[in-house]
Amino acid sequence: MIGIVVSDKFLIAGVWSDDENGGLTLHNVKQVNYNDPISGFVHKEGELNSSLGIAIRRASELIPFSGQDIAVAISDDFIYHDSVETEIDLAREDYWDYVRWIENKKNRPDNQKMSVFGQIYLPDEINIHTVACSTTLIRTIKLSISELGGNPYWMGPFSSVIMDAGHVSDAAIVLKNKNQYKFFMVKNCRFDHGVIAFSSGQPKLISSTENEEYTLGSFRLIKSDIDDVPIYSADKLGRQALGCWEESDLRVMVPFDDMTLTSALTETTSHYESNVLTSLAVGASSRHSFNFFEEEKISDFLFTEIFSEEKDIEKEPFSLPQTEIKPEVKKKRTEPISGGEMVWLLFALIVIMGLFFAMNYIKFRESINKPLFGENEEYVIKKIDPINLKERSEGIVDYDINMHLQSREISNVISKLFESTELKLYNNLTITGTFISLEYMSGLNPDIEHIVGLETTSYSVESAGSDSTMFLWYYSFDFPEFE
Repeated sequence: MIGIVVSDKFLIAGVWSDDENGGLTLHNVKQVNYNDPISGFVHKEGELNSSLGIAIRRASELIPFSGQDIAVAISDDFIYHDSVETEIDLAREDYWDYVRWIENKKNRPDNQKMSVFGQIYLPDEINIHTVACSTTLIRTIKLSISELGGNPYWMGPFSSVIMDAGHVSDAAIVLKNKNQYKFFMVKNCRFDHGVIAFSSGQPKLISSTENEEYTLGSFRLIKSDIDDVPIYSADKLGRQALGCWEESDLRVMVPFDDMTLTSALTETTSHYESNVLTSLAVGASSRHSFNFFEEEKISDFLFTEIFSEEKDIEKEPFSLPQTEIKPEVKKKRTEPISGGEMVWLLFALIVIMGLFFAMNYIKFRESINKPLFGENEEYVIKKIDPINLKERSEGIVDYDINMHLQSREISNVISKLFESTELKLYNNLTITGTFISLEYMSGLNPDIEHIVGLETTSYSVESAGSDSTMFLWYYSFDFPEFE
C-alpha cells in the first residue's frame, strides 16, 4: 500500500508491504514540496491542480501509483472539527439531518462548498464527531490519484490517523503551537477537542467541549480521581515542553518505529508528517475510521473490531499448521474390459467415425453445387462480365468510387480515436457511413473534436457521480460528403 501525508507546504509519500514475520517493511519514502502553500486556496481547483496536483504527479514518478491502494492523511489545519450530543429517542437519519442543518446554517459562500462526515464511537454513542473539509480539496486529491492509475482507498485527518489507530480504546493527541496545545481526545466513546496553554508550567484550559476538571484530569494535569488517557505527540518536544507533561501519560512518537526499513531509504523527511505516515501504515484507521473518499455519512467506530482484527493478524504468521488427519481412502480396483465389451466399443467408434465422414462428404458435394440428395433446377450460376476499364474511365459503368474514400475516412477517424483515447473509457461508440457518435467517461476534457478533426453536430457533458470527479462526454459528428 502507498500512503500520502498532505501538509500545507509539502507532501510525504511512502510505500510499504507485509513482511514474512507479520510486520511491515517500508520500501521507499519521498518528500515533495509544493510550488506554493495550499492553505490559501483549498477551495480553488485551478490553484490546487497547479500546486498540489503537480506534487502528487511528481510523487507518482518517484513511487509509482499504478494498481496500488492509496491512503491519504490531510492536515487538521484544513479540517473543521465539531461534535453533536446524542439523544436516546433520535434515529441515525435524524442526527445526519441535524448535522447537515448545522453546516447549512453557517452560510458559507457558494464557492466554498464543504463535505461533511460524522463518526460515532460504539457501543455507548455519547456524541458524534463531525468534520467538514473542502469538497474541492477532496475532489482534487481523489481525481489526481485516479488519473495516475491508483485506487483512492482512504482519506482522513492527521488526528484520526493517530487516535483511531486502534492501539488503545481511549487516546488523545496534542499538537504544539508555541506555548499552546491543540488537543483531540476520545474517551469512553466520547469525542472532545480544545486548546490547553501553560503559563509558568501551570496548565490553563483555553477552550474545550468538556468542563475544565474533566479535561485536565483526563490528562493528569491536576490531581483528580478521573481516569487518565494516553496522550500521543507526533511533534518534537523540547525539555520545557516535556516538563509540562511530566505527570501525564505522554507517548512521544518516533518516525518509522515498528517498521523494518530497507537500505534504499536515504530521504530526510519532516518529523511530524513522518510520524503520521508511520501511524497510517501501522494503525487501523484506514480500515475503520471515517473515509473522505466515500459518500458523506455518519460512520460507526468500534474498537473491539480492530482488536479482534489485529489479534487475528498477529496470530496468523505464528500459528502452527494444523494438518488434518484424513482416513485412508480405499481405491477401487478397476476390472479389465471383457472381449464382448471391447467389440461393442469398437463398433460404436466405427459408426461415429463413419457418420462424421458422411456428413462432411455431403457438405462437400453441396459446396461444389453437386448435391447428393436432389437437384434444384432453378439454381443457376451466372458469370460476371469483365469490367471494361475504358468504359470506367469514360464514366459509362456506374462505379461508386466514393465508397473507397468514405471507408478510408472512417478508418482514419477510428485510428485517431484509439491512438489518443483509452478504449475502456468508452460507454458507447457508434459509427455509420454518415456519422459518428460516442459517450466517453473521463475526469478531464478528452478534446475529441480536435482528435478526429471534424466539426461537432452535438456536444454535452454531465457529472457521472455525486462527487463530480468523473464526467460523461457526449459527442456527435457528421462525415463529409465525397463528390
